[in-house]
Formats: sequence, structure tokens, C-alpha cells
Amino acid sequence: MTNKATITGLALGPAGDHPPLHRVAQQVLTLVEGKGVKGDKKFGTSQHRQVNLINARTYAWFAASFNRALPAPGAFGEQLIVSDAIDLNWLPIGARFRVGAALLEVASNRTPCESLATKVGVDRVSHFVGHVGVLCRVVQGGEVRHGDAVQLV
Repeated sequence: MTNKATITGLALGPAGDHPPLHRVAQQVLTLVEGKGVKGDKKFGTSQHRQVNLINARTYAWFAASFNRALPAPGAFGEQLIVSDAIDLNWLPIGARFRVGAALLEVASNRTPCESLATKVGVDRVSHFVGHVGVLCRVVQGGEVRHGDAVQLV
């Protein structure tokens, strides 16, 4: 596994009456220790599900599997997209990595849900097992920018 990954997309789930996985593209996100993404509708609601990350290849996989593209970032409800240099789906629970000024820790693999399948117009949740990334805790807060390095520690 190489250690030359970068952030290729950032998205925020704004507060308001939006569908559950609604996200809006951003250039900068502020991660807050123990809380998640500042300004996100899920901010401070979980000790373990603070930040959703996926690999960029998820978008290519979806296009190849379903013959249509989805707009990145945020189409899968993620907040950060990481280049394919690090395969997030195979990081061990507890793995830590620096993203911009923040330090994240893998809390669990992300489990696909009916909301995700409905949002992207696919009839089976099982199609997404292994493709929707990881959920992380924010161990140390800080700003994350599009293009920032992602480094395992």
C-alpha cells in the first residue's frame, strides 16, 4: 500500500430539510475533535460515525456497473473522497491517518443502507457492500482542503 494519497473531493451535508444523504461540494472542511465536520447536519451526533470517507474508484466502479455517472463529491453521502493510492476498504479498525491538519481514526467499515440505494437509483443495497468506504472518528481537528495529502501514521 502506497502512502501518496490525496483528497480529491470534499462535501458537506447542510442542515435543513434535505434528503438523508444530501451533500454539497466544498473546497475546505473543518473537522472538530470528537464531533465531526463543522456545519454538517450530522455534526456531534455520534462518537464513531463522525466522517464518511470513500475512495475515488467508487465513482468509476458505479459508472462501469450501472452505465451512468454520479456527480462527485457527495453522491454516496461521503464527506471526503480519497485518491486510490490508499484502499480505505482494507484499512484495519483503529488505523490512523493525517488528512490536512486533522488526524482521523478508522472506527468501522461503512455499511450500505436503503437510503443510499434509493438515492443513487439502484434496487439492491447488496451491490454496495465493500464499495462505500469507512467511518472515522476525528482524533485531532483541523482544516482539510481539496488536494491535501492523506498519510498513514
